[in-house]
Amino acid sequence: MAIRCGYTVGRTTGESSLGDQLKKYQPRSLKAEEKKVYKLRPDNPAHEKLTTKCISVVVENFESRPVREVIPPPLMAEITRLLPTSLSPLIGAKYIHNEGYWKRCCVDKYGWHNCLLAEHNLVWKQLFFEKLIQEKLEDFDTVTEDIESIYELIDACMDYIFTLSFKQLPSHIDLFEVCSLLPNLSKLDIVYGVKKIGMNYERMLFGMKISDATSLAKIFDQTDTLVTVVLSGNLIDDDLLRMLMTGLIKNNSITHLDVSHNKITNHGARLLSKLLGENSVITTLNLSDNQIHSEGGRYFARGLRENDSLLHLNLRLNRLTDEGCNLLLEGLRDNVSLVNLNVGSNGAGSQSVQTLLAILRDPEHNLKTLDVSGNDLTSDHFEQMRLCMANNKTLTSLDIRSNPGYADARRAVEEIEKIVHSNEYQFKSL
Repeated sequence: MAIRCGYTVGRTTGESSLGDQLKKYQPRSLKAEEKKVYKLRPDNPAHEKLTTKCISVVVENFESRPVREVIPPPLMAEITRLLPTSLSPLIGAKYIHNEGYWKRCCVDKYGWHNCLLAEHNLVWKQLFFEKLIQEKLEDFDTVTEDIESIYELIDACMDYIFTLSFKQLPSHIDLFEVCSLLPNLSKLDIVYGVKKIGMNYERMLFGMKISDATSLAKIFDQTDTLVTVVLSGNLIDDDLLRMLMTGLIKNNSITHLDVSHNKITNHGARLLSKLLGENSVITTLNLSDNQIHSEGGRYFARGLRENDSLLHLNLRLNRLTDEGCNLLLEGLRDNVSLVNLNVGSNGAGSQSVQTLLAILRDPEHNLKTLDVSGNDLTSDHFEQMRLCMANNKTLTSLDIRSNPGYADARRAVEEIEKIVHSNEYQFKSL
C-alpha cells in the first residue's frame, strides 16, 4: 500500500481520504515517548488491562451485539481496527463509521484496487456501498435470488448512496423501486447489456426495453435530487426517447443529460429541443454519435434562441451536413450562454463557416471551447478564421484537425493556435 506524507492513500488514487486529510490538523502530543521494552515471554493474561479485555469481547461479539453506547474515539478506533471485514454490511452500515475499516473492506476483502476515491466524495464507506449495490444488481438473477434481500441492504445503506452506475443489467429490474429508496441519489449511469458474453451473443440481450424506459420516466418525474443522467450506448431510438421524455419534461433537477451512442434521429432531436426552453435547467447535453440530420439542427437552433442555461452541447458524429450545422449556428448567434460546442464530423462547410465567423467576431459571445474537427473546412476557411480571430479574447480551446485544408494552411493554423494559447494563458492568469 502506498504511503504519502505518512497517510494511506488508495492504491491507484492520487488523493487521500477525508479521514486521512483531517489527521493533518490533529493537535500534536507533547508527552515524552515511552521507551520500548522488549520482553522474552508473553504477558500474563491476569495483568492485561481491563480496557483491552473489553475491546476483545466487543470485537468477538460485534455482529450479534453491536456497540450502541458512546465509546471514547480512541477506544472505538481500536475496536474497528480489530473488526473482521466479514461482518454483515447491514451491521456495518449502521454502527461502523471508521474510514480505515471501510478501506480494508474495499481493498482487502473485495480487491477493488482501481477505484477512484474522488468519484465517491473521498469517502471509503460511500465507495464500498455504491460498489456493493452495483455488483449486487449487475449480477442479480430473478430466478434464483430474492429482490427483498437487496431492498433490505439498500434500506440499511441508503444514506451513503449518491451514485448508481451499472455496466450491465441483464435482469432489467424495476429501477423505480430501487431509486425510491435512495433519498440522496444524484447520479444515474446505466448501460443495458451483458459483460463478457463471448460467443453467446444475442441481440436481445442488449439495449433498453420498453419496461426500462417506463421505469426511468417515473424516476425522472418524481425525483428532486437527481442531477446527472447517463444513458450512453443503450440503443435508444425515437420511440424509447418519447417514453423517457414523459418524465424528463416534468423534471426540474437534472442538469446533465448524456444520450450519446444511440439511435436518435430528427424526431428525437425535436423532442429533446423542448428541454431547452426558457425554463430549462439543462447545462450539459451530449448527443454525440446518433443519427441526427440537417432538420435536427433546425430544432436545436430554435431551442437555443430561447435558452440561457445550456453551457455544453455535443453533437459530434451525427449527420447534420453543412445545412444543418449552419442552422444550428444561426440559432447560436442569439445565444450568449453556451461556452462549449462540439460539431465535429458533421460535414460542415462554407455556409457553416460564415456563420461561425460571425459568432467569433461578436464580443458578446462567451464561446470558450469549440470542436469543428473532421469536417469539410478548406485552407481558405482557415485563412478567414485567422483574420476573424485577431480580436477574439474568449476562445481558449479550438480543434480544427482532420479537415481537408488543415495541412495546406499551416501558417494560418499556427496563427490561430497562438491566439487560442494566448487567450488560455490570459484566462488562467485571472
